[in-house]
Parts: sequence; C-alpha cells; structure tokens
Amino acid sequence: MAKRVKLLDVAKAAGVSQGTASNAFGKPDLVRPEVRERIFDAARELGYRGPHVMARMLRTGKAGALGVVFPDNLEYAFSDPVAIELLRGIGRECAHHGVNVMIISAENPEQAITAVNNAAVDAFLVHCYSDNNDIIKAIQRRNQPLISIDTDIAGAAGTVVLDDFAAAKNAAQHLLDCGASKFAILSLQATEHDHFGPMSPNRLGAASHRVVRERLAGYHTALEAAGIAASDVVHIECDNQSGHSAKMTTELLADHPEIDGILAMSDVIAIGAIDAARAIGRKMPGDLKVIGFDGIQAGERTDPPLTTMHQDSVEKGRLAAEMALSGEPGKTIMLETSLLLRGSSQESSA
Repeated sequence: MAKRVKLLDVAKAAGVSQGTASNAFGKPDLVRPEVRERIFDAARELGYRGPHVMARMLRTGKAGALGVVFPDNLEYAFSDPVAIELLRGIGRECAHHGVNVMIISAENPEQAITAVNNAAVDAFLVHCYSDNNDIIKAIQRRNQPLISIDTDIAGAAGTVVLDDFAAAKNAAQHLLDCGASKFAILSLQATEHDHFGPMSPNRLGAASHRVVRERLAGYHTALEAAGIAASDVVHIECDNQSGHSAKMTTELLADHPEIDGILAMSDVIAIGAIDAARAIGRKMPGDLKVIGFDGIQAGERTDPPLTTMHQDSVEKGRLAAEMALSGEPGKTIMLETSLLLRGSSQESSA
C-alpha cells in the first residue's frame, strides 16, 4: 500500500513551513499568491489529497459544518415541501456563517449510526425524530450540541417547535365555526413503525411523535368542548403523500358518508383528500370542509384552494441553525401559526 502523502511532505517539497502549507489550504488569504501556487503545485505532484478533516477538527476544534438528521430517506428531504423549506432556512443561516450542511437519513439505522460516527460536523439538528433510539444515542455520545426540531429529545441543547396544540385546536374550532359536525382526522404517521389506515384507541395512545401527539390533543380539545368525543371521530393514519391520502379519503368517505369535516395534519395529506372528495362528487365547502397544516404553495392551486394553518418552516430551520452555531444553546423556541382562510372550508365572500 502506498504511503499517504502528508502535509509535512508538501511543505518540504514547496520549501515552506508546515504552518504556511496549512494556511494555503485552510486560510489562503494569509499566504502570498506565488507561495500559495508553489504549495499547490507541490501537492499536485505528490498526489496530496488535502488536509484530513478530523485532523483539522483536532487542531481547530471546528469542522465548519452542521449535520441534519431526517427520519425519512433523502429523496423525501429533497421533495417534501416542508422539508425543503426547513433546509432553506438551515442553509440560509449556514451560508451567513460560512458553514456547510451534511444531511443524514435515518431510514436505515445502521447506516445512519455509521454516518453519525464519521460525520465531521460541529453540531446536529434532528428533525421529527423520537429520542428512544440508537441513532440519537450515537449523536449524544459525540458530546456535541444537539438541536431538536419539531420533537422533544431528552438532553437536547436546544429545541425549536411549533405550538402544535394551539394550531390544531384553532383548526378544529374553525371547522366547527363553519358548521362541520362529523369529523375525521387524517393523521401523520404516529410512530416509527409503519401503520396506515384506521387508528385504534391503542394506536392513538401509542403516538410517539410529538407533532402527532400535540395535534391530536389540540383537535380533541376543541371537538370535546363542542360535545364531540374523541371516540366519535374517525382517525386515519396516512403516509405523507397526496396519492396515499387520496386513497385513504376515498375509503373513508365510502365507509362514512356522513363525514363533513376533515382535519388533515399536513397540506400534502389535505391536497389528496380534496382530490379524492372532488372525484367522488363531494362539494366543498358545501357538504365537506377540509383544513390542512403547513401553508405550502401547492395549497393555493387546489380546487377549491386549501384552508390551512400556516407555519414559517424557513424561519424554523434558520432559528435551529442559529441556535446550533451560536455557542449558547439551551433554550426552547415555540413558534406560532396563523389561519390561511380559503375556499375548502368557507365560501368566498367576494
């Protein structure tokens, strides 16, 4: 096996100190252009592959990157509208600080643990993931800041969440005010174990994801205040894909034609519900009212346009990255939502 070329070898070949050679790669503005080029020429001739990331971390204490852990696959991170907005916010703050981003999928736990163990990052942002798993334990063993987003993780250095309870309560109250009386809740996945379709009372009680727990509690609080027990509500667990929620909604309305109010835990789910309801001839908002959650742009283009609880996902990501990079984590930020009133819940007054 060929001997790995070290920075010291490059420095000797270029006739400079190891510190100057290091600056040429890490702080090039500190090295005169002609010296810098001599160092780079020597590196190319020797086949030097650049400074070792972990060695640089040992010297400086910084990797210049944040790790972002998603519970889903990477395709989801780059296709889901809310995930995209969250990454925009993280990227915006990282760019401001000259820091890079590493995205880790937790879909395969063994691969994710390996990625966590090898990640050259200064902190981790964990999105929508429970703390009862080996991936979180691997992150915590790194003894670096862990910022939780839309989830509660014991020992996290900081947390950024929505007031999901209040938002869901307001969503249900809005549909009540619009005249709905027979409700279905189209829920996001309640635990890390795949289950789609009707939710039993045991399944409802086993919800491990904070977002699902808080939104269910908010919906139920508003409905129970109106005399509608949780047991009188149809609960359906959906994959966060419009095609899947459309299928679930078609089955729901066939089995429960009396449903006149749908509370969807995401806009993506709500869009599928609207598509399915229109396909079977349900009139919205006349005999069916639908409200989503997120405020994605696609909700403006449904027929009718989607009423939703809007959240600022870009700001959520930016705040989480800011907390990770500030060196002063340790607080919880709770963001508010706002009602975007459109035609899926109430006739236009225009």
